[in-house]
Amino acid sequence: MALAQPHRRRADSSANRPTAADLAAALDGGALRTEFQPQVALATGALIGIEALARWTDAKLGVVPPDRFIPLAERSGLIGALTLGVLRESLAVVIRLRRLHPGATVSVNFSPVLLDDAGLPAQVAGLLAEAGLDPSALVVEVTEGRPFTNQARAAEVLAALRAQGIGCAMDDFGTGYATLPALLQMPFTELKIDRSFVARAADLPEAGRLVRATIRLGQALGLRVVAEGIETEAVERLLREAGCDAGQGFRYGRSMPMEALLERWSGGARADGAGAGEAGES
Repeated sequence: MALAQPHRRRADSSANRPTAADLAAALDGGALRTEFQPQVALATGALIGIEALARWTDAKLGVVPPDRFIPLAERSGLIGALTLGVLRESLAVVIRLRRLHPGATVSVNFSPVLLDDAGLPAQVAGLLAEAGLDPSALVVEVTEGRPFTNQARAAEVLAALRAQGIGCAMDDFGTGYATLPALLQMPFTELKIDRSFVARAADLPEAGRLVRATIRLGQALGLRVVAEGIETEAVERLLREAGCDAGQGFRYGRSMPMEALLERWSGGARADGAGAGEAGES
């Protein structure tokens, strides 16, 4: 899961930069919230999953974008508390979602920093057991755009999560570090094509060829392929014809609070009003 930026005005002066104390207070006070963006089967338009996205609006700082507070959480040692909070809320949401959409999953981003902790799989297992939820409902997303602290240990931690039945996704594929070696060395079940390629796939021939080749590569490795950043019918059609498994983006809806998502996707197929041009994250 890439924790993408909301399209809102932000304050960029150093005076408005959050501190570790600000973030700790936000975590303790419940100022951080989780929103969810739909993920659909491209063949049918049916909802098959959601991606959890952390959001922070501070009384003093205003909207703090994820590309500011996630690195801060990593540097300050708060990333574990933040992620496990998002995970706990996400598991509660997917339980409710599965009553309407059996088999739906929730994807939660795990920082490479967390994958250096050999105790992480036990923590995740505990939260799943506490929720009474089958591990197959969870997909752990790891962004390819950032390096692992220790790739060998990260592979072991992911393998332990995978052994529980949890899905593992490589996010932002094509934008970062050790793309092909990571696909070979780590137990991924899903590959997410970065929005920077997907958004141009219908207009730029090179981008279209790259997206099609990535779909073939992922599926040849036995991975489910998800395209991020789908905004238009033309891109959706290209991906469907190329055999891409799933997609998310403006075309299907922006990130939204739990209640709004459950209301909008109360039926089996694409909800009314979740069309192109809607503001969103992917």
